[in-house]
Amino acid sequence: MSKAKIVFIGAGSMSFGIPTFKDLFTTRELAQSTLSLVDIDEQNLERMYQLALKMNEASGMELKIEKTVNRRDVLQGADYVVNSLAIERCELWRKDFQVPLKYGIKHCLGENGGPGALFFGMRTIPLIMEICKDMEELCPDAWFLNFSNPESRIVLAVNQYTKIKCIGLCHGIFMAQEDVSKVLGRKKESVEVSAAGMNHFQWLLSIRDRESGEDLYEELREKEKSYVT
Repeated sequence: MSKAKIVFIGAGSMSFGIPTFKDLFTTRELAQSTLSLVDIDEQNLERMYQLALKMNEASGMELKIEKTVNRRDVLQGADYVVNSLAIERCELWRKDFQVPLKYGIKHCLGENGGPGALFFGMRTIPLIMEICKDMEELCPDAWFLNFSNPESRIVLAVNQYTKIKCIGLCHGIFMAQEDVSKVLGRKKESVEVSAAGMNHFQWLLSIRDRESGEDLYEELREKEKSYVT
């Protein structure tokens, strides 16, 4: 793979900053690429920038790392734009759950489905669209890799109303694979899963031994009855 330019918007994210760094600094094909960190919170941005410098040195990836509070400064010529932004995530997410609950609607998390996701989408999608408009101008061939929620609604909006190529990503399936492996008492690498669904509403369609192809779903059902974390 040739050297890429990766712009990470929302790099100060508590939830996705470090996991995304883990992916970036362990993917050898990205060695000597450019990583541009973007966040409007200068304190969080500086903290993640310093962490990126340390991980870059420790990994030997030799990435060119830069930081800015203005995405337009670094979008020009980008190959990938990774997004994990959220607007006052913790406080407003709490209200996304509490306000519907006040009127008798209780939903799981309230981030990707139901009225909570509607609120989440109404405040997040307009900002995402502004980013995509900048991309259409400055890096029209770049991929927009989205971690922000509500995942499916954001991806639908970008694909329908912009010319930008967009994919929604989540670590949820891999987290499920790890949890299932713990219940089964097996190494994560030995368990293969396939799944369908949307963020926070995923279902494992199959659980198999990676080498033999043995179906492990029934074994999971039995072991989870007595499993204690």
